[in-house]
Amino acid sequence: MGTGGILKSEQPGGHVDRREERRETDWIALIRLPDGTEIPTTVKYISPSGARLTVPSSYTLPDQFMFEVVGRAFVCAVRLAWRRGDHIGVRIERIGKLAPPSTEGPAPSVEPAAILRARRSRFSQI
Repeated sequence: MGTGGILKSEQPGGHVDRREERRETDWIALIRLPDGTEIPTTVKYISPSGARLTVPSSYTLPDQFMFEVVGRAFVCAVRLAWRRGDHIGVRIERIGKLAPPSTEGPAPSVEPAAILRARRSRFSQI
């Protein structure tokens, strides 16, 4: 194992394959395409520079898109690196933190009779 979390393995022919340590996950996520389409996916592995996602092969993906991990407050802008069947590899270009949900107070209460009057007034003959 090298320094800084980089794994090195010698490949046949003397080629050294370098990659960062990957963390195995099973996160549910949404791919967001530039046109607003959302595609459900699962993040299988993630590292500081990339990830492996599962996406049905029937979906056509652009070279660049975003994915948001459901239940975690971040979104990644990524570039498609490879595709094999239902698995894709992406390079993470940017990571953004999502704003926490709004903590506004409850909606002001309205007297039920006022709602009924408002509804009746639409149908009244006055």
